[in-house]
Amino acid sequence: MSGFSLLPDGAQTEINKLNQLQLQVGIFGKDGSYMPMIASVNEFGANIKPKHSKYLTIPTELAGKHKASEFDDLFFGTGKKGHFLGKSNGKGGVDIYFWCVEKVHIPERSFIRSTFDEKLDSWIDEVANWLVEVIIGDMQAKTLMKRLGALIVGDIQSKIKSIQEPANSPATIARKGSTSPLEDTGHLIQSITSKVVEK
Repeated sequence: MSGFSLLPDGAQTEINKLNQLQLQVGIFGKDGSYMPMIASVNEFGANIKPKHSKYLTIPTELAGKHKASEFDDLFFGTGKKGHFLGKSNGKGGVDIYFWCVEKVHIPERSFIRSTFDEKLDSWIDEVANWLVEVIIGDMQAKTLMKRLGALIVGDIQSKIKSIQEPANSPATIARKGSTSPLEDTGHLIQSITSKVVEK
């Protein structure tokens, strides 16, 4: 009885396709591009130092989303909390627009590796259920991989929203208006994607 198979027509083909497909999940872009860089800095932590000047300029709420170079009326000063760029508030005081620091330490806030550590077993359980559907001919290989990708992306996005420690500095909280370390514009969450490619 050679050639006999209990599998429905096409099921073996879809099973074989699983070995030819690869799921990629993360933040895609060219090396050194902005969002992959932001993701890497938060995933692994980093010490950031200025490249072309003595100080990094950390914006306060007054600066908003502007860079220090966009202002032509700021002066450099030193106060109890350190160096700053500011301007007179007209009442004998100073409004601080930027803090000037020689380096910034970004603590590790893993959201990709930690999600894999926490969710891998549940992903395996889901894949096992979906494999049954492939075997009985109710699901294609690529559909399984896309579903898995969407599941992983959703779990990573949830992880980003849930991270509260290490907390932002008070200056960062004041500027962002939020205590969530990895949420600001929402770009990081939106940048988490998945794709299925052939090996």
